[in-house]
Amino acid sequence: MTIRSIIILIGILFFAVDITHAQENYEQRRNQVVERQNETRSQIERLREQISSYNERLGVTSEQYDQMYQQFREMERVITLQQEQVRQMNREQQQITEEIQLVEENLKAQEEKLKRLIDEYKQTLIFLYKNGRSTELALLLSSESLNQLLIRSYYLGKFDEYQQEQVRQIELVQQDLEQSKIDLQVTQTRNEEALASIREETESLRQRRAMQNRNIEVLRQDRDNLQEQIAEREKQLTELSETLDNLIAEEATIRREEAAGIRTVRAEGLPSDEELVAIATAFRESKGQLPWPIENGTVTQRFGVRVHPVSRTQTNNPGIEINAPARSTVKVVKNGYVMGTQNIPPYGDSVLVHHGGYYTVYGNMSEIYVRRNQTLRSGDVIGLSGDQDSLMGEVLFFVVREGTQFVNPEEWLQRAVP
Repeated sequence: MTIRSIIILIGILFFAVDITHAQENYEQRRNQVVERQNETRSQIERLREQISSYNERLGVTSEQYDQMYQQFREMERVITLQQEQVRQMNREQQQITEEIQLVEENLKAQEEKLKRLIDEYKQTLIFLYKNGRSTELALLLSSESLNQLLIRSYYLGKFDEYQQEQVRQIELVQQDLEQSKIDLQVTQTRNEEALASIREETESLRQRRAMQNRNIEVLRQDRDNLQEQIAEREKQLTELSETLDNLIAEEATIRREEAAGIRTVRAEGLPSDEELVAIATAFRESKGQLPWPIENGTVTQRFGVRVHPVSRTQTNNPGIEINAPARSTVKVVKNGYVMGTQNIPPYGDSVLVHHGGYYTVYGNMSEIYVRRNQTLRSGDVIGLSGDQDSLMGEVLFFVVREGTQFVNPEEWLQRAVP
């Protein structure tokens, strides 16, 4: 056996190692895609449960105006949740498509690898046919020394092992190829099911929008009542703002009295001016990075000016409504201290937190675990979100205020999952 033949043999052995590594890399990438699909599926199931909960409430409404308006609000939340569900279902379908592409790529690679292995094995058989075992014996007997005999015997043994390994590799690749075909079929079936679900859910969403339009027409028959509700909403916004202003003014008075020596005992838990500056700086620098106050939530009412679908009157929403499973854990988004806990209609029992020059409000709480002047660290649990008995239902009302201005909380929170 020549040196050139030995080099070729070694190269082939290294090629077999590379093939094994490529297969492991494919399995790892596919497992990652499947894991992301499972996470998305969990999100879809959670949204489906929330939609089902609202559907139960929609089924018990009557033709009376108050119940019709409640149905309208519940339907708005259902539509928002269904829109998110359709988005997540499309995301899942894209992930399945990505998996199909990976499986097809692997299938093609397996077919090419099998072809190469078979071609190489054919070359080996041709070589053996032409040379036969007598050539190997002649090669051994023509050795000029014992050392050369041992070396030639060693490499001939390696060649036999290589031939056996070729057969084993062909069998393994054939098995992988059959499994890839099965994987492809299973994934394609799952893709067809996902597409069918998307079509079904999209049609359901279209029907709900049509129903909501009919509800709006019914509600427009009682504009005077709606105008009163809009005026009440503006009054509630003013009351929320005044509540914050009063608490801020009360604290300012306490600090002035301390500075003048009128008040000598600092309120329990009240931070110093220097501490407040540090808290405010940390809050400001966390814009866009604050954790969400509640997990697994979906924003169903956004911040800012909204046009009422019935009266077309504009109202200003000072915060956002985050829909979540009833009595979900609520956490403070950044270091601060509790300014107060009180009932603020229609936002229900609320926790107001001071972060230096910034303030957050957590409304519609079913339970509150903190007290006034209590120091909080980011992530501390402050209570539970609303349930069916809460004024606003199964939502958390969340507000961020910078100085005297209400700002969009979504611009301060971490981006939701795309």
